Amino acid sequence: MSLTQRLGSLAPDLGTGKDPNTSKIRLIDIATQSAGLPREVPHKPGPVGDPFAPITRKAFAGWLGENDLLYPPGTGILYSNFAFDLLAIGLSEAAETPYPEILAKHITGPLGMNDTVFELSDDQRKRLMEGHGFDGKALRDVPTGDVIVGSGGLYSTPKDLLRWMQWHLDRLSEKDAEVRMLDHAAYLVRDNLNPVSGMDESGHMDAMSLGWVVMMPEGDRPLILQKAGGLQGTFSYIAFAPTRGVAAFVAINQFDFGAAMLMAEVVNEMITSLAPR
Repeated sequence: MSLTQRLGSLAPDLGTGKDPNTSKIRLIDIATQSAGLPREVPHKPGPVGDPFAPITRKAFAGWLGENDLLYPPGTGILYSNFAFDLLAIGLSEAAETPYPEILAKHITGPLGMNDTVFELSDDQRKRLMEGHGFDGKALRDVPTGDVIVGSGGLYSTPKDLLRWMQWHLDRLSEKDAEVRMLDHAAYLVRDNLNPVSGMDESGHMDAMSLGWVVMMPEGDRPLILQKAGGLQGTFSYIAFAPTRGVAAFVAINQFDFGAAMLMAEVVNEMITSLAPR
């Protein structure tokens, strides 16, 4: 595989559509949130116990077949869960292996992230942090299915994420050196991109790495790579300064946009205080 490989070469049903630019979508466009896809694939609400059921590969192909992209790939940036689920499909097709198995084989298994899974065991479910909606009421944990695996549905723990962040901070190690370098590189700079949307809630995006939002050094703040997310009553934020050896993870268990933006601001300020330029 290559970063510039086209998605359609891996998944032909997702490589054609109403817009001729659909065939030009590359893996790097998806990974940098620049594929021209909407945030979510439009769908009807699913049943209470399985709300994400209508989000299927067929629904992805259907949208591509009936709609134009929002902009030509690589010319703008728009946060898209739709895109990252397509990326998981592409990786799965290339490996001829379900995406959760790829993740376990190449990342969570080697790093000993035993609590980072798509399906909880009985013991893990007992330890699950309960999320809450905007009204403060508890939200039931519901399955995300076998399609929403690139954009969400993964459970983890602070201990496991510390292992993952330690891998990122070990940037001069010979082990996995090339993979780490590819992961940390800035591939798409903000300059002259149009539109740019959904990327500044946790700090101004200067460039995009492979899924990471890149914040260039500014004042006392060092280079930071970060990513925020939310699902089922939980908001989380992870950020690290690769050249300074500092990383942080935080999560809150209620949908509160103000609190989510504040927690990211606090983490960014903390990294600046711990590792100033």
